[in-house]
Amino acid sequence: MDFNDLINGGWGRHDSDSAALAADLETHAALAGTPEQAAQFIQLAGHTIGEHLGDWPRARELAERVMAPFEEAPALASPLGLLAVAQFAAGDVAAGLASECRAAALSDEPLSATLRVRVLTASALIGSKRLAEGAALYTAALQLARTQEGKLACDRALAVTSNNLASDLLCVPRDEAQDVLMLEAATAAREFWLKCGTWENEERAEYLLVQVHNALNQPEQALLHAARGLEVIVANGEEVVDEAFIHLAMANAFKLQDRRDLYDTAIARANELAEDFKEESLTAWFNEEKAKVEWA
Repeated sequence: MDFNDLINGGWGRHDSDSAALAADLETHAALAGTPEQAAQFIQLAGHTIGEHLGDWPRARELAERVMAPFEEAPALASPLGLLAVAQFAAGDVAAGLASECRAAALSDEPLSATLRVRVLTASALIGSKRLAEGAALYTAALQLARTQEGKLACDRALAVTSNNLASDLLCVPRDEAQDVLMLEAATAAREFWLKCGTWENEERAEYLLVQVHNALNQPEQALLHAARGLEVIVANGEEVVDEAFIHLAMANAFKLQDRRDLYDTAIARANELAEDFKEESLTAWFNEEKAKVEWA
């Protein structure tokens, strides 16, 4: 089996065929021949075996096996950090701290390496239904990151992890604690994308906040973020797909406010933009999302 086929195909089936993928990863661990490949392998193994199958000791053992052949070098900072995540999630704090220290020592920014491990560990815990532990660690990692001035090497990891966390919570039934975490994560995603991302990242972070505030029945705040997202697009170029989805989210906010005239205007603009979609998959996704906000 080719390494790229294993990883790319694995992400395509990790949620529907977790047990079989876990067995394939264990069989083909030797394919991870470079530090970059080791990082990709351990990330997929942790998500599949640790989060989906709920077996972090097994994920930790596999990560340790993948890392065993490598000699210490700066390129190992990333996979060592992911190994630390698996060790922490498996309950071996001492081993996790040791791997985290090794990753920090090999990094140009030791604090960034540490923050990356902590926020990824928080995400792993939350993904494993250990919300209280994960949320406390996630909040603490954000607090530490915010004490630092300027750009950090970990800013992208904080932005991506926060974005994914908020997006995942949007798709599941939530309690009050999860609502709080979802908003915290969406807010942090925007904060850290502003530090390290492009204007597309910025307007998509605004769109995520529109969705989150709608889900929390806060349409006024949702509309503020929608306006910001559209302003970013207008100021920087054209993004027809994103603009269409922002207008759909605005329609949802107007629906929550019981403002039918503005709802109709937003839906009409979304439909107009969607007519220019070039891919059938985008049109199908748009129609799916539109069905969710249709006025009864």
